[in-house]
Amino acid sequence: MDIHSLIKTAGLVSIYLSSAFSFYALADVNADTNSEDRFWINRGHQNLNKVDHFNAVSEQILAGQAEPIISHIAFQKPDNFYQQVVQPQSLKGLEASYRNNTLTLHNSPHKHALIIKGLAPFKERSAHSRVKGIYLFNKEHYEQVFTPSIHVADRLAVGIDLTAKEDTSTIRKIEGFADYHYSLFMQATFIFSSGLDVKTHYKSIEFNAENFTLPDINLAKETSITSWDFNHKALTKTQREKQISQDIIWPDDADNTWDFDEHKYFQKGDEKTAAAYFYSDDFFLITVAEAQQKPGTKQLNTMGAPLVVENTPVLLNQFPTFSTIELNHLGIHYRLLSNIHPESLISMVKGIIKE
Repeated sequence: MDIHSLIKTAGLVSIYLSSAFSFYALADVNADTNSEDRFWINRGHQNLNKVDHFNAVSEQILAGQAEPIISHIAFQKPDNFYQQVVQPQSLKGLEASYRNNTLTLHNSPHKHALIIKGLAPFKERSAHSRVKGIYLFNKEHYEQVFTPSIHVADRLAVGIDLTAKEDTSTIRKIEGFADYHYSLFMQATFIFSSGLDVKTHYKSIEFNAENFTLPDINLAKETSITSWDFNHKALTKTQREKQISQDIIWPDDADNTWDFDEHKYFQKGDEKTAAAYFYSDDFFLITVAEAQQKPGTKQLNTMGAPLVVENTPVLLNQFPTFSTIELNHLGIHYRLLSNIHPESLISMVKGIIKE
């Protein structure tokens, strides 16, 4: 078997683990794909479906950063995970998780947590659409070139580079290496239009170990919690127009790339504290907005890839099953969380800033 062909699908599908581990019912991935695509998607399915869970230690290196970020990661399919930063000392204790339809980001050093409950449950029958969506986005927007194999965490990993076709892309290139046996990205370097590059790789990884337990986040009593529960009744259009400030600019999937068929809005406290939840069976986009106490005083979190989008500083984080982007714009602090392609998420942020 051609080793490069073996990872054709892994390279096109695996931006982060949610896309890589959504390989179910792939026999239905026919529209907008040719026979070669479908063959390698199914080949990837056979490899990825062997993974029930894993424990790993990851290392992230930002160009120019003095110390790498070391994290412990536990993953359980289809999309549950726990991540804790253990190094450097300034970020130690930062946690992220997704389980039981609840997303949690915990800034332990600063004793603050964001908890979002009531996300739509994973539906196995539609998981192929998640794979197909990421696959087709990569195929449309990125050229692929195969590169020599290397070893990552003592495992054979074969290489593929994805290079943006459009000069307007913020993620200009992804240099990836996928596990030969499981088709999971073991190492990836994201190169941005600003010249910044962020390299993430697994220092160690153990697949399908016995007695696996997915850790949970335990918050200290003194933790300040920002919580949203999407199980609650959403605002009607009339309520939204009356209760939510018009200063908030919501993201727009203008080309309907991700087929968000549900749009729900929530508000509490003042008119500039609000959340939007756009979702389908396959993809979600959450936007949490709040007013800056004074223009420019709301500080962005310290962890993440510092980018400049439309002359606005933003922070991009990629967790095992979703990405986040945080920014301040015209007196509003925004945090977007989504499992869509991160380049598409960045494009939506550009739309907010240009509005």
